[in-house]
Amino acid sequence: MDTLAFFCYDLEEHRPKASTFLFNRAEHLFLQSKKGWRVYGLQNGKSGKVVAQICFNIKGKELVSPLQAPFGSLEVYEHIGQEKIEELFIKIEEEVKVLGITHWRIKSYPKDYDSFITSMLQKALSKLNFNLIEEISSIIPVDQKLFEKRIRVSQRQKLRKSEKRFAFSQVKLTELSKIYSFIRSCRKKKSQTLSMPLFQLQKVADLFPRKFILFQVADGNQVAAAAIVIKVSEKILYTFYYSHDKRFDKISPVVLLISGIYQYAQQRNFTHIDLGTSMVNGGVNRPLLQFKKSIGGHPSSKYIFEKTLS
Repeated sequence: MDTLAFFCYDLEEHRPKASTFLFNRAEHLFLQSKKGWRVYGLQNGKSGKVVAQICFNIKGKELVSPLQAPFGSLEVYEHIGQEKIEELFIKIEEEVKVLGITHWRIKSYPKDYDSFITSMLQKALSKLNFNLIEEISSIIPVDQKLFEKRIRVSQRQKLRKSEKRFAFSQVKLTELSKIYSFIRSCRKKKSQTLSMPLFQLQKVADLFPRKFILFQVADGNQVAAAAIVIKVSEKILYTFYYSHDKRFDKISPVVLLISGIYQYAQQRNFTHIDLGTSMVNGGVNRPLLQFKKSIGGHPSSKYIFEKTLS
């Protein structure tokens, strides 16, 4: 392998290599914060080609990735091995100590996104004395297998009932406010809230209109379930928000909703559907996790790495 050179720069002064994941793209980072971004990585010593990079935000004495997003973390574009990842983070630590950083935090993507890179990152950061916090997300793998073959018999029955009563459809992005309000209302009836206000979500959608997809399950004008889905990469759909009207609990139209999203993913060669976290107040929400399992979701570890610098 050619010699790899370490690099770092302020995001305000230089644009990084186009990231694999939406949340690590420069435009999205600047929505999270207009300043404080620092990019670290490795590049080929001869060609200058970037082989790995991570974007951090410096806030006071903290170094965080991401600042305000479901995940940030290291992106690796070519095989470099665990040793090189260790060397990268050793060099980063040397650099940030000079800046007076005393604590850093890295929230990574679900392991199923890239189990090989995640395993190397976990091993490398463990050797460098990072503390590891494990959260659980649920991922539906997408292939030629029919959705109904992935789900439990009880959910299959609900799917058939929903198919007789409701219709699944994609909704124009201009309806974002309507879909958001519906989901917020459904969550409110369950004493749940949404993590992002509409005006902030609208900003992201306006900047990345091709990355947002809206879906609904309805009987005429009566919406029974809806979802706001984000294309976080060329291969992964992330169900950012979804819910169904409590009146239809027995039918559970959200199963038809996920079935439609699965077919959408199949037709467009996506490989994973991220159903989101199953964590509540720092612990696993077992009923939620079991529901996601029942509709084809595989539990996937989502690691947070933390370290205090002396």
